[in-house]
Amino acid sequence: MNISRKPILLLVCCCIVLLTGCWDQKLLKDAKLVMASGFDVTKEGKLLGTIVIPVFSSSEGGAKIAESQVLSEEGDTTMDIEKELNLKISGQYDASKMIVLLFGEDYAKQDIQPGLDLFYRDPRNSLVDNAAVVKGRANDLLNIKLNEAGSMSAYLEGLFESAQADSVIPRQTRPMYSDFSDPATDIILPLIEALKHEAKFIGLALFNGSKYTGKDLNIAESTIYMLLANELNKNSEIKVKVSENEVPESKNYIYINVLNVKRKFKVIGQDVNDISSHIHLDLKIEVLEYPDNYLDSAQKIRDLEKIISEKLTAEANIVIKKLQEANSDSLSVGRRLFAFYHTTWEQINWSETYPSIDFDAKVNTKIIKHGVFD
Repeated sequence: MNISRKPILLLVCCCIVLLTGCWDQKLLKDAKLVMASGFDVTKEGKLLGTIVIPVFSSSEGGAKIAESQVLSEEGDTTMDIEKELNLKISGQYDASKMIVLLFGEDYAKQDIQPGLDLFYRDPRNSLVDNAAVVKGRANDLLNIKLNEAGSMSAYLEGLFESAQADSVIPRQTRPMYSDFSDPATDIILPLIEALKHEAKFIGLALFNGSKYTGKDLNIAESTIYMLLANELNKNSEIKVKVSENEVPESKNYIYINVLNVKRKFKVIGQDVNDISSHIHLDLKIEVLEYPDNYLDSAQKIRDLEKIISEKLTAEANIVIKKLQEANSDSLSVGRRLFAFYHTTWEQINWSETYPSIDFDAKVNTKIIKHGVFD
């Protein structure tokens, strides 16, 4: 049966007319990609923004990043800075691919939330996977003349990936803005320092709300914090002092790597005047270095496990004490209290209550690998 094709052709033509074009397209060739950015506060109270733009060069294998262009500008707001920087670059300012965001120490102590507003408000912008507080100024760090070739943004991204794999700093799994509006938790950010020709992570910066408290955890404490937070990544290497008077000094220490962690996190809050929290960690570990002795008997291994457990328990409780002194609930005790004891939660001011609750930790270790010599 022959059916006229004219109605079908007419329908197709009408659909083509109604189709819209890419009227709001942004071509990559017209953009200047901002891959890293930093915020500081000037002596006059102005906002100082610094951006890193990769500069590409042609090669036989195609385009590659040869170096970085670093630009700075002052303003009252983040948008002020973006507009001023846009007048300096030969292309359209584009932060949609940004991978690193740094906050200068003084700026972070004031409040980092205003500087993040533009990134989270504009759907085209990056949500930023890697953010950190700089010991000093972000501008100084982003202007380091690196010893290695390539861009500053790629170098910093590599630093973040390496430290995250070693369980020294946490991976950012959700937007920071979400936690700012949550009274039952606080964020924690890596703390990084500028050296002469490189940068180095030196610990974790403790926050209360969206403000850096000025208190932090050192690198050894950061690794313990990561275990308390149940964030074990590829490695978690820890130095433990297991004796006091051995000669040479190196015989007093053992290096271990945590292979597996099981955490029990308990919060008790029936009574508003007796809120407590306890974290219990069971760690399976391997011995990486132990100059003092061969682990050639079960008794030696058990004795060593006991010492390591006691030392790590003490270190874990030091970390918890520092969190409470900074009034930084980055382990989210408040969320568990909110979820399981909501009546108690409604009767208290968590920011005032958290620093004084009974909060402790216990660590048990079991050596399951100790090398080919034993």
